[in-house]
Amino acid sequence: MDAREFCLPIPPLKQWQAEIKRRPAPLFSGLSADAPEGARSIRLFVRPYAPFAPEAGKPTLSAFYLASQSLYESVRTGCERPAFRLPLKPILAGYGIGARGRNSLISIAGMGTYFAVEAAWSTEEAPSRSWTEEPPLAEDCQGCDRCLRACPTGALDGEGHVDTSRCLRALAAKNAPPMPEAAMAMTGASLWGCDLCQLACPRNAGIAPVPMPEEVRKAISLSRLLAGDTRDLAPLIGTNYARKARMRIRACLVAACLQKKEHLSAVRALESDPLVGPYARWAARRLEGDVQDGVEADTRR
Repeated sequence: MDAREFCLPIPPLKQWQAEIKRRPAPLFSGLSADAPEGARSIRLFVRPYAPFAPEAGKPTLSAFYLASQSLYESVRTGCERPAFRLPLKPILAGYGIGARGRNSLISIAGMGTYFAVEAAWSTEEAPSRSWTEEPPLAEDCQGCDRCLRACPTGALDGEGHVDTSRCLRALAAKNAPPMPEAAMAMTGASLWGCDLCQLACPRNAGIAPVPMPEEVRKAISLSRLLAGDTRDLAPLIGTNYARKARMRIRACLVAACLQKKEHLSAVRALESDPLVGPYARWAARRLEGDVQDGVEADTRR
């Protein structure tokens, strides 16, 4: 499906502003609903993508980050006034473009939850469009709890909110203080993104996974990432996600979870790093067999 564009009135988002004051969370940091002078509408850009098919024993990466970075660059270079700080989920749901799910993600007909979205301010007058400040959960979510059962940390409350102190993606994005070791053990093969609640969601049933492109597979080589080589990855997912230390952390965890013992020496070499060290030390212990599922093994037996 091709990308879609919407010209929308500037939404009030009063209840959203009240909500973030009542439920502060790191994922809301930096977002703002305030329109700049002269803006009369917003242009919303929605680009669908297909998830990458997993390959047993190999590191993976959510295709969302590539779609998001591509769209971000398109809006950054092609629009005079990008609106990167707008809270886009409530806008999509409030204007009925998408529907809220129990996992907090928005679904759009034909795309499921697999899409990236960006916005830009515009001086155009937007067509009239109905607005619902607090739309209900999607009809498909009524009586369904698959995402709740799929979430390994119980971060979903079932009402469309995420506890970011427990969400694996949110924990991974912080770097410091180190995420709990039990969460490290849940990383699995994913270098960025959890996606378990999306994989379980019936709203995505019609979206077929695609093979990971070879350029992406080469860019996420554990050997390269442990060495701090993100030159090929940064253009694909953005320099913020592809920071050297961040990717070394993620590579340590994935190497340990996949039991890639051939990377043990590279992991050990990072144990003294101030930021990566806690993750590297845990990963080394797991690769050596002293940690199982985040818990120290009893080596006295």
